[in-house]
Amino acid sequence: MPMLRNNDFEAFEKEGGLEQFVIQVPTVKSTVDGQSVKDILEQNPEAEGVVVMENNNPVGIIMRTAFFQKMGSLYGHSLYSKRPVSILMDTDFMKADVSDNIARIGIQAMNREQSKLYDYIVIYKNKAYLGIVSIRLFLVELAKRNEAQISVLKNQQQKLLNAHEQEVLLRKSLEYQSASVRNLLDHADQGFLWFDKDLIIKKEYSYKCMSIFNMAIGELSYLDLVTPYFGKDKAGVFKMAFDSYFKNNSPVTDTVYLMLLPSDCVIHEKNIHFEYRRIENNGQKAVMVILNDITEKVSLEKAMEDDRNKQRLLIKAFSCQAQIKQMIDEFREIFSGGYRTFFKDASHFSGDLDELFRSVHTFKGDFAQYGFISASDRLHEFENALLTVIRQGENASMTDVDRIMAHAEPEKMMEEDLNTVYEILGDDYFKQSEIIAFPKTKLMEIEERIRKAKEPLDQSSVIRLVESLRRKNIKVFLEQYRDYLQYLADRVIKNMPVYLVEGDDIEIDEEHYGDFMKSLVHIFRNIIDHGIETDEERLECGKDERGLVACRISRLDDGWFTLCISDDGRGIDLEKIKSKAIENSLSTAEKLNQMTRNELCNFIFADHFSTKDHADTLSGRGVGMSAFREACRDLGGNVEIATEERKGTSFLIKLPYHN
Repeated sequence: MPMLRNNDFEAFEKEGGLEQFVIQVPTVKSTVDGQSVKDILEQNPEAEGVVVMENNNPVGIIMRTAFFQKMGSLYGHSLYSKRPVSILMDTDFMKADVSDNIARIGIQAMNREQSKLYDYIVIYKNKAYLGIVSIRLFLVELAKRNEAQISVLKNQQQKLLNAHEQEVLLRKSLEYQSASVRNLLDHADQGFLWFDKDLIIKKEYSYKCMSIFNMAIGELSYLDLVTPYFGKDKAGVFKMAFDSYFKNNSPVTDTVYLMLLPSDCVIHEKNIHFEYRRIENNGQKAVMVILNDITEKVSLEKAMEDDRNKQRLLIKAFSCQAQIKQMIDEFREIFSGGYRTFFKDASHFSGDLDELFRSVHTFKGDFAQYGFISASDRLHEFENALLTVIRQGENASMTDVDRIMAHAEPEKMMEEDLNTVYEILGDDYFKQSEIIAFPKTKLMEIEERIRKAKEPLDQSSVIRLVESLRRKNIKVFLEQYRDYLQYLADRVIKNMPVYLVEGDDIEIDEEHYGDFMKSLVHIFRNIIDHGIETDEERLECGKDERGLVACRISRLDDGWFTLCISDDGRGIDLEKIKSKAIENSLSTAEKLNQMTRNELCNFIFADHFSTKDHADTLSGRGVGMSAFREACRDLGGNVEIATEERKGTSFLIKLPYHN
């Protein structure tokens, strides 16, 4: 009877030795800083780590998990981002020559400290750096082969009676190696599972998977297991990606298909991140899934975001006390019965209901602008309830509106944000006397005019002078949106655009122009959400990574002035406008094809018209732009739109100037 191998290392040696496991990973010089390493790891999500080089020779390694644990610690980012990688790298790493015996390397790898089990082995060839071997992938491959060989040994047990002692020793050796690898995986802070073309999860999965899913998952369908957590709408994405992956024959394209798979969801109140890797099993492609519990990371990011929002809210409360107080008073008035004033005539109920919805939508934008983020989010939920009444169409009644408004709980909507203000500024902050601030030069100018008057000023002249103290430069109101643009950009993960406010100095009365200035929140929200492209899109179009939002004021000779708000974004998609107009039964294809560009653009002012397929807390309701146009018309003004694909969009607003 032929002698049997006592382990799989001989097979590895015959198939190419250690070199078959060598892969290339990003390398960095020892002089770079931590931020550079962070950028490289984010740009190479498949890399488990990087190799630190000095004079073309490896001097250390930095593994992804350990790196982000340090950077994600309380002072990690500030401590390590600008420091050299020498304080981050691990100099205690395994080294081997490509010709070294695999058995020796494998035993050394399995016997490393728990914290070193996922490191790299740095490989040399002729004393020159060749690449690395991932200990984790090496041991996973070893475990699969060991499991297969154990099965073979069991089937041949009767044939091995004459070599019983040798067979026992071999089986114990293999079981020890398999148990070592399984122990390694079970004690890792990650879940590991794998499957092949049938998408049935193999029994070889780590204990962490049971901890994540709260059950045994072996022999279950992977799609049946995970799609409930990602949502039914993602089931098609999973099926398409896996079908394409197993039909494809290119390793490069395989990676692309796996990258299309959804990667983050919540499982039993834990935030889980999924990573997919291409592996082979008996010469056939398979998929390994690595699950990471990122709950702590997500909580930390949320806490940091909450802190930023609180800081922004307090800054706004300091600088815009009067405006916020007025907003809160008006909000309370509507929900305490003032909403009924919108309904003047039962025959116009539908239009009046739309007007109420626009008002609520504007409040949502106002809250967000002044840092009341929690109130804005809660008001978004209330919009959903009010929208159910609108969708009833002719069956809707005032009784439905009363019922929705009675359950609105406006104080609870504002409670969290107001508590933040009261905690720092005191419970009586918004009850303090309102002070109107104005430049000293303005007062001196009025005094000089009174002093030089040849005759005593009449009552109307004095009133006009006093009223002029209430007027502010329109640029002051526009500048207040700078911080709001930053907030919006952060929400949609885009760069804050360059924001310009320029042109003539026009002084306006806040009481008269207040509603209009507040309605501009819808313009800026649409610019950031729809107009300005993502960083990647802008670079592909040859644009600067940061967008441009410009506000230009021009005084006209006939008692009017213009405000032009423009961006250099993607422009309005007129074909999508046509498609949505037909979908919403607002026009026919024949009429749309005869319309001018300006006429097509005007559809964005129609009630409940949006090019978004789904509404979110920023836009998609189709009422914001309608509210803006109504505020413009209330002043006797008008607005025109100019747009060009990939060049941007401009809103030219013409308003009467009230002295």
